[in-house]
Amino acid sequence: MKSQVPSQEKGAFARKAEGIYQNESSSSYYARFRHKGQRIMERLGTKDAPCTSLPEAKRLLRDLKNRLDRTDGDARKKTLAHILNEFEFGGKDQEGKEFPPILRGAPKTIAYKKRYLKRIRKDFPLPLHTRVRDIKKSDCRKFLAHFNEATADHYNHVLTLLRDVFAYAVEDKALDDSPTDGIKYRKREDKNKKLFPTWEEFQSIVVSIRSQVYADTAQASADLVQFMGEAGLGQAECAGLRWAHVNFDSEEITLIRQKTTTEFTIPIYSQVRALLNRMDKERGDDRDPEDQVFKVRDPKKALAEACKRLKLPNYSPRSFRRMFIRRCLRDLGWDVQTVALSQGHRDGGQTILKNYAQGTSDHFHALAKKMLYPSTAENIIPLPKEAVA
Repeated sequence: MKSQVPSQEKGAFARKAEGIYQNESSSSYYARFRHKGQRIMERLGTKDAPCTSLPEAKRLLRDLKNRLDRTDGDARKKTLAHILNEFEFGGKDQEGKEFPPILRGAPKTIAYKKRYLKRIRKDFPLPLHTRVRDIKKSDCRKFLAHFNEATADHYNHVLTLLRDVFAYAVEDKALDDSPTDGIKYRKREDKNKKLFPTWEEFQSIVVSIRSQVYADTAQASADLVQFMGEAGLGQAECAGLRWAHVNFDSEEITLIRQKTTTEFTIPIYSQVRALLNRMDKERGDDRDPEDQVFKVRDPKKALAEACKRLKLPNYSPRSFRRMFIRRCLRDLGWDVQTVALSQGHRDGGQTILKNYAQGTSDHFHALAKKMLYPSTAENIIPLPKEAVA
């Protein structure tokens, strides 16, 4: 919210309403009033899009007064340098009492944040003596543009610090809202995200994990990985699965989708039944329905070692859910809505379409070969001569 003194614009000012003046030369409106003993003179609208309508000017004046009520007159005078120094080193409040630095964290965290604060002081597009309330979102974007070529983590760290600095300014009532509002973090590129193991690779991984005879959790880890791939479920759903949720009579498994905490059921697939039957028999006579089905909650270590032994990509537990979904769509011919039900989705398959139903050139050519319609060229019926004419 940039302050503009009316006298800086050529032409006389005429009073149009309480606290509202119009420049007779440009027809743009300005606010002029006192707030908490301070004289306020500000442009209504922006320099590029000034307000030229009296009803709009009245609305903007109300908004301005509401914003001023959320700020402090003395704090509104603080500059960017002032806010940065208080954030990093601390300072004194209005009563003269000292307060510690706002910057917090482990020593390494503080060290890298101090480096970014130095970059703000050096590369921010506005001078450090600029009042913090005059800083716009576009100014923050210009500063962040220095990190466009950096990794997503690097960029996001800088944005987090910038958010923290202006959040402190809001708390200090130096401004009414943060200029970083609406600036989004960059999405991290997960190299494992698009990995889809083949069914054969998945089976090899399960065998490799199970074959580690000297590992105490080899059998349990293999059971979990096998179940995730054959049932198409995530690690979170499997971790909370109890034997009470497995109904061999109705051949259904009841699950809780962790992202939405909603309950859904899947059938006991034929490839899963043998695994669950064997695990159920191994429980012995002391069978508590509240016992967890899987003794291992996280198979990442066993999975990583198996992938390394087999010289396969570094598949994650999530990779097997993707494998299951793509196999259902492409190899088994399931429709998208049915696949969505298997995952506990309630969006009609939109998530499946967005993340898993992407086509590939090889798949496209394979489907094209299955088109068995007779060639149109071999079944052309000649048109009458008068039709051609």
